[in-house]
Amino acid sequence: MLNKVNLQVADAQFKEEGVALFLCKECPKFLDRKIFSDEAMFMLDGYLAKEEEFYKPGKMGILTYREGEGVKQMLVLGCGEGKECSPRNFRNGAANAIRKLKELKVQGVKVMAPIIAKPDKGHYLEALAQGFFLGAYTFDKYQEKKDEVADINVAFVTKVEDAAEVLVKAEKLEAGVCLARDLINEPGNVVYPEVLAECAKKIAQDGNLEIEILDEKKLQEKNMLSILAVGQGSAHKPRMIVLKYNGAGQEPYTAYVGKGITFDSGGISIKPTEGMGEMKDDMSGAADVLAAIRVVADLKLKVNLMAVLACAENMPGGNAQRPGDIVRAANGKTIEVITTDAEGRMVLADAVWYACRLGAKRVVDIATLTGAAIIALGNDVAAIIANDDALAQDIVKAGKLVGESYWQLPSFKEYKELIKSQVADLKNSGGRAAGTITGGLFIGEFIDKGVQWAHLDIGGTASVTKAGDCKSYGGTAFGVATLVKLAEL
Repeated sequence: MLNKVNLQVADAQFKEEGVALFLCKECPKFLDRKIFSDEAMFMLDGYLAKEEEFYKPGKMGILTYREGEGVKQMLVLGCGEGKECSPRNFRNGAANAIRKLKELKVQGVKVMAPIIAKPDKGHYLEALAQGFFLGAYTFDKYQEKKDEVADINVAFVTKVEDAAEVLVKAEKLEAGVCLARDLINEPGNVVYPEVLAECAKKIAQDGNLEIEILDEKKLQEKNMLSILAVGQGSAHKPRMIVLKYNGAGQEPYTAYVGKGITFDSGGISIKPTEGMGEMKDDMSGAADVLAAIRVVADLKLKVNLMAVLACAENMPGGNAQRPGDIVRAANGKTIEVITTDAEGRMVLADAVWYACRLGAKRVVDIATLTGAAIIALGNDVAAIIANDDALAQDIVKAGKLVGESYWQLPSFKEYKELIKSQVADLKNSGGRAAGTITGGLFIGEFIDKGVQWAHLDIGGTASVTKAGDCKSYGGTAFGVATLVKLAEL
């Protein structure tokens, strides 16, 4: 849940209890010393002289000084040197700052940074605002003893043009990110396909979006047997959810397609007990695209966008699909089930096909698809597989602007040989070798010819076990900000 953070541009009436000062190595000489009291400046000068590496990202100094009849706290946050002085470091610094401010019980903080004293640095102001929101997030819904924190009022000393609008935009984005985090963090007994459908209904109603929900009967009518096969072992039946936002008249649609496996036991190819509880996050992609379209609608962006959520629960019930089964997807291709634990690509097969049927000319799917993504890229970078290099590079650019990192992997035709079946058109697993690539290429087999497509594998970035920087324990909602920024490009 998002602890309440109130953002504003600082004015003469704002009474702060503390200061958060963000500095890169080159910043001190640009400080407006007139806005600090003599004692605050004395303490700051002493700190900067003593701490030669004050500017290192992640470095935080805490200064206590008297001002008038009271005592105030100043946090000094390092933001890098030279080109390293990026919005990403300011965003992470702000997230760490608000955690410390909560700990210090500071309810009113004035934010200063020489870089936001420049009119054209709105992207730095936006990054700071985003960081304050993200650092304030916690998920304590099911804890009897909650960390009761009063609202924190944050005021920015800035000369950025249209600063108030920048702060409103940041708030709308991070409200979407926190919505996705809430959905991801909910357990599988609370969020299942029908619940995601109800959540999507409310978002559609609030945002005046078109919505279509395909239940198991409608999925059968459309021959979406691939998603039905994944969900047939569960008491909670699959749902395909489509939301549409029209902000650009007759322009073609972009589709964001999300994997929505609300719990992944692995099916009959059951996962090991250790870590299985984390599989409630296997619907991160669906949560991401649902949040992204809500933000796009809130921002009234001039794009036509659809969000497609492919939702199912993968369980080993008596009616579950088996390894060795052959399933026919909606586009007519047959799939040999090598393992029931390669289910995400099967629900996405029908979903991306349906996005193309609905007129999407550009499709971006996002999924916690493979553990192989962690082996390849670790836990901070998501993988891209694409049929269009320009789209892939737009995603990399969008991610860089919002502090999310991506790397495009190759998709040579030789990799497609690994997913050819001896008894069907395709098999749902090509084995351990190049697992992230073959998983993505499997989904690409269901994209219409001529449609730009990119697959984002967030298997390593979707959740964390320790809070730090902009990430809180649990779901990260990695990808929401990238998808919104991509819609803006």
